[in-house]
Amino acid sequence: MSDLLNYTTAEVVADYDRLRDDCALIELADFGLFELTGEDRKGWLQGQVTQNLRTFDEGTSTAFCFCESTGHLMSVCDGWAVQGKILFTAPVATVANVSSRIEQMVVLESVEHQVVTKKYKLLSIQGPRATAVLSEFVNFPNLDSGVSELDGAEIFVLRSNRTGMGGWDLWIPATKRKEISRIRTAFRTAGEAAYRLAALEAGRPRFGVDMNSRTLPLEMGAAFTARHVSLNKGCYVGQEVLQRIHSRGHTNRTWVGLVASSPIQAGQAVGHLRKDDVGTITSAGFSPDYGHIGAAMLRNEAAYEREVVRVQTDSGWVEAEVRHLPILRLD
Repeated sequence: MSDLLNYTTAEVVADYDRLRDDCALIELADFGLFELTGEDRKGWLQGQVTQNLRTFDEGTSTAFCFCESTGHLMSVCDGWAVQGKILFTAPVATVANVSSRIEQMVVLESVEHQVVTKKYKLLSIQGPRATAVLSEFVNFPNLDSGVSELDGAEIFVLRSNRTGMGGWDLWIPATKRKEISRIRTAFRTAGEAAYRLAALEAGRPRFGVDMNSRTLPLEMGAAFTARHVSLNKGCYVGQEVLQRIHSRGHTNRTWVGLVASSPIQAGQAVGHLRKDDVGTITSAGFSPDYGHIGAAMLRNEAAYEREVVRVQTDSGWVEAEVRHLPILRLD
């Protein structure tokens, strides 16, 4: 669902308001779950991903990308170190490639991996009151990740911020149906449209929609790069290409936000000054807080904060203002 324009019903607005003012449950069926074990797991992963894992110790979290040797994206992941393991999520569409990478690149290291998507149910509680309300059910780790109990069942409690206002991912064993049902009953579920809209405002891209295997991590903007990429770490797959781009100063295009005067849709062309094609909208929707918004991959000559661009719609050109992502600003 790349176009959210048809999802402005009262129910969607209510779900959106919960994510912004309270908290809500999100069922993240579009992510695969990985588990890395073995004493060399951290050192091996350090040589594979874009983020520097030097301080990725027990109880902490991080975010990183797997890249091809060309520097292009293979996957985008959120990771946690907990109970002698590294847990991470990856978009479902990338699971097979990531699993294949691990199998190919582990040679003599003590590293084992499992795709545990079917072993756990991933439920995410997102919103500013997520911690307060969820504390009635589980004990939180001191840092970002840990093991807790839910009605006697051992679960992973992992800090995550998937919609911009903070929250937690719960990995609950799939066999614990009563415990899963208890969380589903206790929290109102935010529908797909509200979740996608909040994630768009928060600058959380979707693989296969806002980025793909032809995208370079550095094209995804400063906030994404700061969270996922270290520009001063040692070798990893794709590092040489990304470092060369960084040393030259920039990519040719950047993923940015748009705030428009009228409805816009994914797939529409974006123009700038006398050039009618400087990029394409990747996601769009109507925000109760910001109005008609979107995200677009634009050539850098148009990708400046507050720059005015034009979107080619069925009704003609629509003006939009460029915003560096995230559109959601809390300061």
